[in-house]
Amino acid sequence: MKDQRIKRANINAASTLIHQLVSTLCGLVIPWIMIDSFGSVAYGVTVSVAQFLSYITLFEGGIGRVARGALYKPLAQRNELEISKVYLAVKRFFRIMGVAFIGYTLILAVLYKYIADVKEFSFWYIFALVVFISIGRFAEYMGGITNITLFNADQKQYIVYGAIVVSNILNAATVVILIKLGCDILWVKLGSSLVFVLKPVFYSLYLKKNYNIIKSKEKTKLPNRWTGLGQHMAYFIQNNTDIMVLTILAGDISYVAVYSVYFLVISSIRNITSSFTGGMEALFGDMYAKDEHDALYSAYRRFKMILTLITVTLFGVTAFLILPFVKLYTAGVDDANYYQPVFAILLILAEAINCIGLPCFNLPIAANKLKESRMGAYGEAFINITLSCILVVILDNPLLGVAVGTLIASVFKNFFYLIFTAKNILKGKFISMLTGFLLTLTVLFAVCILSIWAVGYITINNYFVWALYGAAGIAVCGALAFILSASLYPDKIKSVGKILKRR
Repeated sequence: MKDQRIKRANINAASTLIHQLVSTLCGLVIPWIMIDSFGSVAYGVTVSVAQFLSYITLFEGGIGRVARGALYKPLAQRNELEISKVYLAVKRFFRIMGVAFIGYTLILAVLYKYIADVKEFSFWYIFALVVFISIGRFAEYMGGITNITLFNADQKQYIVYGAIVVSNILNAATVVILIKLGCDILWVKLGSSLVFVLKPVFYSLYLKKNYNIIKSKEKTKLPNRWTGLGQHMAYFIQNNTDIMVLTILAGDISYVAVYSVYFLVISSIRNITSSFTGGMEALFGDMYAKDEHDALYSAYRRFKMILTLITVTLFGVTAFLILPFVKLYTAGVDDANYYQPVFAILLILAEAINCIGLPCFNLPIAANKLKESRMGAYGEAFINITLSCILVVILDNPLLGVAVGTLIASVFKNFFYLIFTAKNILKGKFISMLTGFLLTLTVLFAVCILSIWAVGYITINNYFVWALYGAAGIAVCGALAFILSASLYPDKIKSVGKILKRR
C-alpha cells in the first residue's frame, strides 16, 4: 500500500511536469499565431475578456481547498457515505456558482464594449465573443471542478492533468486549423471553448466508472468554509498585489510592463519547480488520516530533498540567465528601463523561497487544519500589500518596492508555516526543519548573487549562446544543489541511489 502511494505520487509529479511543459509550449504558440493572424487589438480583447471572466473565481471562496481537507480521512477509510456527502456539498456549491457565472457573463457581455472602449468591434460581436469564451468555464462549474477536487484528494491528479494535456493539444490544433481555414476570431474562440467542454465530460465518465456516489437529500455543510473564503481572498490579494500597486502608485505604467516580462520568466520556473511535487498534498493527507506519523515525516523529507535540489538548480540558473534573456527579448524596445538586476534578484528569491516552503504550506490542508493556520495566509497578504504600498511611494524605483514587499511576505509565510507544522503536525522536528530552511536560504542567496555578478563578465548576443551558457549554469548550480541536498537529506539521497541501482 505504501509503495503504491509513493508510486502514485511519482506518477502525479510526472504528469504535472508534462502538463506544465505542454501548457508553456501551447502558451507560446497560440498567442503568436493569433496576433499574427488577427492583430494585437483583437487578441488583446480576447485576453482581456478571459481575465474579466476569471475575476468571479474570487467568490469560489477556497471551497476546493476546504473540500480536499475534508475528503482525506473518508478516502483513507474508504467511507463512501462521507465521501459522497462532501462531494455533493461541493457539487451544490459550484452549481450555484455556475448560475451566478451565467449572470456575470451576461452583464459583462453587455458592458464590456463600454468598459474597455473597444471601437473596432460592434456591440453584438463583443457580446457573442464574451459568451463564446465563457462556455468552457461554465462547463467546469457544472461538474468539472467538483470532480477535479475529488480526484486530487484521491491522489489521481494524473487523471486531471492527462485530460488537460490532451485538451491543450487539441485546442492548439483546433486554433491552428480554424485560422488556416480563414475563420474569424469569433469562431476560433468558439471552437476553442468547445474543446475544453470535453474535459468535464471525461471527468464525469471517469467518476461514474470508478466511484460510488451515494445520493442523499441531506445537505452537508463543509467545515471551515469561512476560513477557506478568507484564505482564498488573501491568496487572491497576494497574487495580484504587485501589478495593482504599480498601476495605482508607480506613476508610470511602463513599470507594469517591466514587471510582467520578469514575472513571465520567474513564474514559469516556479510552475516547473512545483510540478515535481504533484500528488504531495494527497499523499500527506492519506498518511495523516491513518496516523502514519513516521511515514509522513519521511515523505516530507523526501519532497524537501526534491525541492531543494530543483529550486537551487533552476532558480540559480534563472538568476544567471534572466538579464541576458530580458535583453534579447526586449531588443529594440527603448521606452522603459528593462535592466533591473536588483529587482530580478529580489523577485527570484521570493518565488524560490515559496517553492522551498511548499511541503509546509500543504501539510495544514492535508491535516484539515486550515482554521488553525489561517494567520499565515492573512499575515502574508497584509505584509505584502502594506509594505509594497509604502515602499513604492518612498523608493526611487517602484519595482524594488513591490519586490521587497513580496520577499518579506514570503519569508514571513515560510517561517509561520514551518513553526506551525513543526508544532502541530510534525511534532518535535522544529530544529532540523529550521536548520534545513536557513541553510537552503543562505546557499540560494549566495548562488543568486554570484550568478548576477558572473553574468556581468560574459557577452550573450543571441539565443544559441544563451542556451549554451544555460547548460553550463545547470551543471554548476545542479552540482551545488546536489551537495546541499546530500548534506541535509543524506538518507533520501541514498534511497534514490538504491532505486537507480535496482533499475
